[in-house]
Amino acid sequence: MADGTPDLEALRLFVKVAELGNLSRAATALGTTQPSVSRALRALEDSLRASLFHRTGRGVKLTTVGEETLPKARDLLARADRFSADIRDQTRAPSGTVTVALLTLYMRLLAADLFDEVHRQFPGIVLRLLESFSVEHEDWLSNGRVDIALVTRYGRARSDGPEVLATSDVMVVGNPDLGGAGGELPFRALASIPLVLPASPNGLRLWVEEEARRRRFRLNVVIEADSVEAQHAIISRERCYALWSQHSVRLQRFDASFAARRVVEPRLPRSVTMKTTTHHPLSRASREVARILRRRILAVHAS
Repeated sequence: MADGTPDLEALRLFVKVAELGNLSRAATALGTTQPSVSRALRALEDSLRASLFHRTGRGVKLTTVGEETLPKARDLLARADRFSADIRDQTRAPSGTVTVALLTLYMRLLAADLFDEVHRQFPGIVLRLLESFSVEHEDWLSNGRVDIALVTRYGRARSDGPEVLATSDVMVVGNPDLGGAGGELPFRALASIPLVLPASPNGLRLWVEEEARRRRFRLNVVIEADSVEAQHAIISRERCYALWSQHSVRLQRFDASFAARRVVEPRLPRSVTMKTTTHHPLSRASREVARILRRRILAVHAS
């Protein structure tokens, strides 16, 4: 730590001690001894001219300065790790496992083509594909289980939000017809139409229930079914209706099998966004897979 500037290893030690709250456990995790950790920590505090921890009988606790320093240290370490990974990646072909969470529609439409293109261009990349709902995809991104995920958003997309790949309105879909082919259906009509919806905390369910509360009525949910396959089977047999995006209806050709009407007053826009994890530095392999996935989704919606 020359000239009072802490080195990266000192910051890694600080972060580990902060996370574990105990010098002995931090020493074990780092493969060193408690006296070494204590000395390094004192040297770091001396270089910064600030106390980062309160010593207690049960371990250590961050001071106010320590609490303010922790997120900055994590950010600096993440950027340093990304820098190192980027330099290493430039000297070799992208390789390693890339985990992607796809929404059901895109798993059905794109999984085989995505694998084929990635395998042809980058044989060193191993794809791991997972499928679930947006809420779980967000959790997987935050804890680093996945590198890339597709996530749905309802309502107007923010300009400073994640990259939007496709936007379409929500439609009421079912059999028989809802009083005429095509056209539009006022949102308030959902008070009387028997609906098949995913269980909370699904994003669509939360959104439409909030809109209904604003208009002082309750949705007529007769059954909850999370999977599109289950909803499809139910509305094929029973006189009830699902809420699907225009993209889902068109791309899966459900408009040939069911009556479908766009919800209006208000419209319910649904956006598909692509997000990447901030839990760990994104590898070159992950960036290449994200590039291919982005292009394929845009091509599907342009066709």
